[in-house]
Amino acid sequence: MARRLGVSPDELEALTRGDLSRFAPREQAALAFAEKLTLDSRQVSDPVFNSLRRHFDEGEIIEIAAVAGIFNYFNRFNNALQMQPTK
Repeated sequence: MARRLGVSPDELEALTRGDLSRFAPREQAALAFAEKLTLDSRQVSDPVFNSLRRHFDEGEIIEIAAVAGIFNYFNRFNNALQMQPTK
């Protein structure tokens, strides 16, 4: 899906290494927030949230959180049922 939306193979590889430097500051803020939300939603630090607020308004932040949350749900659901992604 990411490739269809224009994410390059180099950017995908950087993501697997946790390297956000290939992304614009706005994208870095959203990705860092999504990662924290995914790993432990209770531990989103003030610096992460402040960076997000510099680039996005409240509605956009809600959308980012909703999308990250929905994909976390899908991943956990599929993992629990040992389902493999389809093409």
